[in-house]
Amino acid sequence: MKAIVFKKNGEITLLNRMTQEEEKINTIIHSLDCPTILEEGITFETFFSHIMKEKEFFNTVYNETMSNSTLDNFIEEWKLPPTKTIEDHGIIYLKTYKIFDYIELMDENNFIDIRIDFDGIGINEELFNVEFVPLNNLKPIPLVLSNKMSIYRTVANIKGEELFFEGNTFTLLFELIGTILYVLTIHQTPKGRESAKHKFIKIISETNIIEMLEKQKEEAVEIQNYEEAAQLKKILERLRNGFIND
Repeated sequence: MKAIVFKKNGEITLLNRMTQEEEKINTIIHSLDCPTILEEGITFETFFSHIMKEKEFFNTVYNETMSNSTLDNFIEEWKLPPTKTIEDHGIIYLKTYKIFDYIELMDENNFIDIRIDFDGIGINEELFNVEFVPLNNLKPIPLVLSNKMSIYRTVANIKGEELFFEGNTFTLLFELIGTILYVLTIHQTPKGRESAKHKFIKIISETNIIEMLEKQKEEAVEIQNYEEAAQLKKILERLRNGFIND
């Protein structure tokens, strides 16, 4: 199997993993089913430029992922220079990585959630939710794709979670792009994102939202709504570790 390699100088190649030979290519649209390798030091701008180059194709392929939003809504923002440095917003690199959640139930009808997360990582390894960061401010930040997968085990009746296992894995390009596009376009437009951010800030300042969401997650597990429980878990992780850094 060949892997697609994104170089920090902007080149893309197909790597034969048996012979280690590389072949330069000019587009990524024919390699979506390839495992992905990001060269160390590559920035988000260099990687995402390959997506923007083929935006019409990705607007169609990821129409449902982007909830009928399109990359065209973000072109003007993408063309702007960054207005913040890495030090300004506290994110020292962007990380994409696979998560494996195993929820163990009393009736042995267990549930597994496998997903790819896309987060900003701070100097102390705290998580930052990047859905509220303008695309132009993501440009200079290094992008890292982890080849590690962590398996977390949750026992429903005990409501306890533990790291069960870690191992190496790979991420296909279509998985990686889908996750990034989902996070970055979740609010449809830059204006929609700003509106949602201010609503979140207001809710956080006026309510005990962490306690409320923790209770909702437990209730979701009890009624076996595991997809909602997994989403609530993601939100709680980011709330506890720097959900918004304005």
